[in-house]
Amino acid sequence: MNRLKLLFTFLFLVIAIPVAILLVNSYKHFQTESQYAYKEQAYFILQMLNQRIYDDLAVEEQRSYSEYRFIRAVPIIGGEEVTISKLAELPIRSHYGGMIGYFQLDPDGGMHTPVLPDGILEKIPVEDRSKREIIRDSILNVLSQLGIHNEGLSRNQVQASTQDSLDKLYGKNLKLAVKLNDTKKFQRRYEQSSQTESFLFDVESARIRRISENGKMEDSEDSIQIPNLLEVEIDPFQAKFNNNYIVYYRNVWRNNEQFIQGYAVRLRTYLENLVLNELQFNPAEQGITLEFGTKDKAYVTFGSLANSKGELLNIALQFPLNDMVLSVHLTDENSSSSYMFVVLIAIIMFVALAGGFFAVYRSTKSQILLANKRQDFVSAVSHELKTPLTAIRMYAELLQNSWVANETKRQKYYALIVNETERLSRLIQNVLNLSKLERGNWNVQFSKVNPKTILDTFVATYTQNIEKHGFDLTVTSDICNMQLTLDKDAVMQILTNVVDNSLKFARDSAYKMIALELRVSENDVYFVVRDYGPGIPQKELSHVFEEFYRVGNEMTRTTAGTGIGLSMVKKLCDMTNMKIEIENAGPGLRTKLHLPLLNI
Repeated sequence: MNRLKLLFTFLFLVIAIPVAILLVNSYKHFQTESQYAYKEQAYFILQMLNQRIYDDLAVEEQRSYSEYRFIRAVPIIGGEEVTISKLAELPIRSHYGGMIGYFQLDPDGGMHTPVLPDGILEKIPVEDRSKREIIRDSILNVLSQLGIHNEGLSRNQVQASTQDSLDKLYGKNLKLAVKLNDTKKFQRRYEQSSQTESFLFDVESARIRRISENGKMEDSEDSIQIPNLLEVEIDPFQAKFNNNYIVYYRNVWRNNEQFIQGYAVRLRTYLENLVLNELQFNPAEQGITLEFGTKDKAYVTFGSLANSKGELLNIALQFPLNDMVLSVHLTDENSSSSYMFVVLIAIIMFVALAGGFFAVYRSTKSQILLANKRQDFVSAVSHELKTPLTAIRMYAELLQNSWVANETKRQKYYALIVNETERLSRLIQNVLNLSKLERGNWNVQFSKVNPKTILDTFVATYTQNIEKHGFDLTVTSDICNMQLTLDKDAVMQILTNVVDNSLKFARDSAYKMIALELRVSENDVYFVVRDYGPGIPQKELSHVFEEFYRVGNEMTRTTAGTGIGLSMVKKLCDMTNMKIEIENAGPGLRTKLHLPLLNI
């Protein structure tokens, strides 16, 4: 059996190792494929964010510089109309999430917001002035935190450096974004401002202190002469941010003076609006987490990093948020159905492979054991046949040659020949009966019979054989008036085989007694055969009904027998609806034959 185990183990490994290598490679392939799929999704999110930010800035890029004041001049048919700027409405209407407000920083460093009139218009009554002042103060606080202020530099001082800085920023920080998407670059643009529009713009600025009686605008020093047409130069938007706010701002050059215009938003609300509302992307449902911040610190996280399985992407957004880094993490281990499917297939294959090999091993082992038992059976039958035949021949030769002069001895030898012949008959009959049972040719003949009748018949028939072996027979019976449907011959054959088994194994016991009982309980009727021999080792009790099985080692066995008696008993019980039960009685062995309770 050890050779068989080694052979099957070797065959299993020969098949299992290549399959395992194939499955591991498939798992790695699907895992890599899944990573690429998620990276592709991460790059798509990056592109969409950059495009959304670009689209928002495109709206602001086209906004006139004059809209950043409380009042402005709007061209109409036949002239211009003075109206309140759209940015002066309260509450502030914006598709940006977390909008705080718009602002303008004048060359003198003063800060103005469209929602609150300034300059000589400061006294104009407006609704909710206190709320507007809160907006102004909030913007001032944000600008202070981010260090954004107007130093009042002239156009000549900053012209070259500003252009170079913008070119470098656009050229350097948009290279990757351009590859990923058709990201456009905003250009410096020029806007023509009429005299009326310029006048209204300066009304709220520090340049105009009052309007004289003759209608001329005056400042603290000289009267201001406004040209009929003024060209205003507007730079693209830039951005600054911290962990709470983002400020988008641009330089506006008017008469070589620098004005800074822009708007402030709350960082988390702004990004949340972009991700959840504009992109309609829910990280929790996609199995990934988005993280916004700088290279050194995260500011805003959408999703959870508790189950992070690795970083998919870490890259800066496009200008003007080129200092903001987007990190995308894979957080859902079960998100990749592909490689989980491979794992499931691997488990099923190895379970099937191991189960198949184990089943084949068990079947092969049982066949080998059965073959060995058949060989033992042939040897046992040969021995069982040879022994009585030898005895019969010897006694027959003695009688034939008249070597036995004493009549008493002759009668004894005749009796021994008869006993050995009966022994041969029983052995042959057992083999024939087993053959019938194997082929299903046993002629089952059910009839209604009282179990007490069968007991009496067996005792009358078999008592002499028990006594020949030097055993005493005790019979005990409960009162039984039931007629059960039984195969009488089968019950007799079972009792005969069980008693023969007891006679064989208890022959060397000190107390040679066979106890035969008929017990009747409320729900059970059964025969009991009890001997006082050595019993059966506990570990072998479950095997005694197997074909050709005999307790002990074939090489050291001292008891005769072929190993078919109890096997035939079990087959007869199964065929006639009876149950057989064997247990050690200490000392001896107790066998119970439970009869079917079918009253007729």
